[in-house]
Amino acid sequence: MRILITGSTGLLAKGFFETASDTSSVLGIHLGDYAVENPLGHHQILDVCDEEALESFFSQYAFDCVIHAAGLASVDYIEENPEEGYRSNLLGTQNVARCCKKYGAYLVYISTNAVFDGKRAPYREGDRTAPIHQYGRIKLACEEAIREEGGEVCIVRPIHMYGWNYAASRPNFVTWIYNKLLNGEGIRLVDDVTENPLYNLQCGRALWTVLQKRPSGIFHFAGADRVNRYQLGIQVASTFGLDASLIEAVKSSFFQNIVVRPSDTSFVTDRMEKELGIKAMSLADGLDHMKAVLYHNKSHI
Repeated sequence: MRILITGSTGLLAKGFFETASDTSSVLGIHLGDYAVENPLGHHQILDVCDEEALESFFSQYAFDCVIHAAGLASVDYIEENPEEGYRSNLLGTQNVARCCKKYGAYLVYISTNAVFDGKRAPYREGDRTAPIHQYGRIKLACEEAIREEGGEVCIVRPIHMYGWNYAASRPNFVTWIYNKLLNGEGIRLVDDVTENPLYNLQCGRALWTVLQKRPSGIFHFAGADRVNRYQLGIQVASTFGLDASLIEAVKSSFFQNIVVRPSDTSFVTDRMEKELGIKAMSLADGLDHMKAVLYHNKSHI
């Protein structure tokens, strides 16, 4: 297979590259004008919102499969800048979907748990969507747009992903907690927002299986453990031997200047496990693997 992944410097893409047996057939595109440190595969700079440039790009390569993960993902920024959020996500997704259909590529669209309102968890793939903020509404519009475009399509909804990100990428929740505690800084974490966090390497393995099996429909990708964000922080501190007393539990209402998140968007992972053969990884196993990677890398500095 010749594979394209958009948003190739993100955490999901990093997990995809790092779980590949061979990345020689994978081409990644990203928007930021920076180099990828220790890159796996090949990376180019390209804006998926540039329809003409994207069309020219697709015409040069015979992609069998495309994983579309590019787009603004900051919930708070998009709430204040919805037009930019729609352009980055919806316009880019429409362009990618049209090119995939035209050139016969299997499309895997990366959506989000934010399409749910958090009132009826845990969620299965067919449950009613009801996003409560702009980012969720935009991602749901993207799902609808690729269905309207047609072609061979699969929608994947990862949830609250964590893992070691590229230095040029924004920190994820776990790496943010790790760095704050490592520096001895106190942090406040909410205890009324629950998910089952997904290790990016588990996500990568599941994506490779999707490309091999080429299913249709929707898949929920998640870890095994449903935890609130305060519990997640405590487990990060325990795994890395950091000071858990620096973590204070608060309610979401404490943060007046951020967008309210759904209270519980945790997923049922039956379809992922049964159809793809991917077992949901426990939070302890994911964090332990991150710790092992950290010590391995330090030993080579």
